[in-house]
Amino acid sequence: MAFMRTHAEIVRAAGEPDAVAAWRGVSIHTVRSWIARDKIPDEHWVAFSDDGIATLQEMASYSASKRQAA
Repeated sequence: MAFMRTHAEIVRAAGEPDAVAAWRGVSIHTVRSWIARDKIPDEHWVAFSDDGIATLQEMASYSASKRQAA
């Protein structure tokens, strides 16, 4: 199985929580909750993809693998 980054790893790759919060127009607490819950809300996926941080396929695949594991 190929290496798959978690959503938390993807958020961390985007930068420090305060910078990600400013970029996405949310609070730093929201970004920290994405990391803690290991879930990027769907409405933010395109921005992460458009900025080259992760592909839509990568985020969707990880999300699907979490659902299957639950």
